[in-house]
Amino acid sequence: MTDRGRVVGTLVNAARPTEFLQTATVQIGTQVVRISPADKGAFHLDSVPTGTQTVQISSPGYTTYSAPVVVRKDETTDLNVIGLTSQTGL
Repeated sequence: MTDRGRVVGTLVNAARPTEFLQTATVQIGTQVVRISPADKGAFHLDSVPTGTQTVQISSPGYTTYSAPVVVRKDETTDLNVIGLTSQTGL
């Protein structure tokens, strides 16, 4: 059985950091979670395989975010606040 951890974070508009993203898709490997307005930008992925993974975040009208994340066994990795850049510059 593969060791696993948890990844959490919050998505905002990079130009307006107090503005949560209304919708987004967060993916690590084959795991995908979609956030809605009720989530207030917060996301979490449980049972993520340990080691260095790539997180990809997309939201309509924003530039896709991609970055490595280190996941440790039975720990929560907090990506904190991630600001996505609007494709229109607003």
